[in-house]
Amino acid sequence: MTAKEYLLQYKEAYREAQEIELQITHLRLKYSLTAPIQLSDMPKAHNTEHDLSDYAAKLDDLTRYLANKYSRCMAIEKDILKRIDRMEDNVERQVLRYRYTNITEKGRLMSWEGVAEMVGYTRRMVTNIHGRAL
Repeated sequence: MTAKEYLLQYKEAYREAQEIELQITHLRLKYSLTAPIQLSDMPKAHNTEHDLSDYAAKLDDLTRYLANKYSRCMAIEKDILKRIDRMEDNVERQVLRYRYTNITEKGRLMSWEGVAEMVGYTRRMVTNIHGRAL
């Protein structure tokens, strides 16, 4: 595994957690929408308890899965930061930290322009520092 692949593990773990959050949101929406009421004079068996227990079980499973994903995500981030902190050059540490541990809401890495702004260098200089740091 290359250094870049190692650093990108955090982004992938973060995205996986976001996908689980999206599944939970879809599940909640699915069960919160009420079915249209159909009036009929014929007797029917309503099995809403089964539906609700299925919902609760699925929600519980997804919530546990999400907690595991976030635990993994935090462990990866902690390991990455520990390794970055061992580096001697402060600017290289900052570039790698901003680039690989500041994931945007959309699951993307911080842009090179954003990293450059944070460390006070040009985009080109930041990419050179990044290459040297890797």
